[in-house]
Amino acid sequence: MRTARKFHLASYHFFPQGSQEKILLEDEAVGVLFDFQAATDADKLYIQLFDQGFQYPPSKLYRQDAAFGQAEIIHVTCRFETDVPCQIQLFKMQYGNKKRMGSESEFVMLDGATDLQIQLERIKGAQYFKIAFKFLVAGDVRIQLTELKIAERIQLKQEDPHYAV
Repeated sequence: MRTARKFHLASYHFFPQGSQEKILLEDEAVGVLFDFQAATDADKLYIQLFDQGFQYPPSKLYRQDAAFGQAEIIHVTCRFETDVPCQIQLFKMQYGNKKRMGSESEFVMLDGATDLQIQLERIKGAQYFKIAFKFLVAGDVRIQLTELKIAERIQLKQEDPHYAV
């Protein structure tokens, strides 16, 4: 069974990491604008969904949105819009109550309007998830996140079949 969660897209859900002084987040009529200013190849331009450092689960403020709950798989759909093609490194992280239990990453190219389908298969014992984007850009670059949806897939328990004779 798949269920969608209501999620209001706003800048307060995102937290710059790394070269924070070069990242501005702005709420737009539709979505959130990530404004990278005078970025260089050496900058670490991370934007993470939910708070705390990469090693720790989200704070209590975000735990309800970041919880696996009964889900075995979380699907996150993102739509980015950019005028300049750029590569990002996408991080998918899972947490217990105190620390990170596992993570994986992949590289993705953003070009124009780009839809990303992100899937997190729950690690045994994981309670929470976060995703982060490392933007591999230089100069002044503006990228808008216009949509973010979170859906969960809950495995229904199968009962033993009963036969009538």
